[in-house]
Amino acid sequence: RFADTELFDPAGMHSAFFEPDAAGTFIGSSFVFMTARDWARFGELFRRDGVWEGRCLLPEGWVRYATTPTPAAPHGEYGAHWWLNAGPPGDPAARSWPAIPTDVYAARGHSGQWVAVVPSARLVVVRLGLTVPHIEASDGTETLIAELLAALGR
Repeated sequence: RFADTELFDPAGMHSAFFEPDAAGTFIGSSFVFMTARDWARFGELFRRDGVWEGRCLLPEGWVRYATTPTPAAPHGEYGAHWWLNAGPPGDPAARSWPAIPTDVYAARGHSGQWVAVVPSARLVVVRLGLTVPHIEASDGTETLIAELLAALGR
């Protein structure tokens, strides 16, 4: 109930469903199902620094914390549950998706499903398609976002 009343409902994410593991425990890093539109709202909530319609739904500073590379990510590729495109300190060109901005971060799910946030372009992109495991590393994230940015004149 907490996730619904404090996060999903206030942000209009009414399709959200947490599936528990075999022991009945909810796992915040996975087992969350939503429509593409609600995943877009989730990304937009992060793009707006945790604020939805004037209401702060996430703790102050959480988005900054979640999108800051962890010490265990030497190439600047991971924050708190978000994959980052920051690149290693001092070498932002050596990043996961060199064709798109360094401020991009993405929640990457199973089999190529993802939500990408591009703060500098005020853009959120959702992909719920299926990628075959042997090509999962190149699920089209970089290409799709680069083409969208080009189409938007960014």
